[in-house]
Amino acid sequence: MTNDDRDAPPGTSGEPEPEGPRLFDFLSLGLGVALCVVLAAGGGYLLDGALGTSPLFTFVGLAFGIASAVLLTVAKVRRNL
Repeated sequence: MTNDDRDAPPGTSGEPEPEGPRLFDFLSLGLGVALCVVLAAGGGYLLDGALGTSPLFTFVGLAFGIASAVLLTVAKVRRNL
């Protein structure tokens, strides 16, 4: 990179512009969070029905779903920073 390239606006020196998150990244994050919570809580609900322990596993599944949604969000945010 020459001194002239440093003063040029981004994308004009032949180097690709840094890409930020796109619409698909946000849509997949929302869908991923919803699926984490719904599937984990639904699985807990079904397990409660099978074992007769209502609402124990529903809450355990909900907590697991929320924790996995947070981890998914953190991973996607770190990837796009």
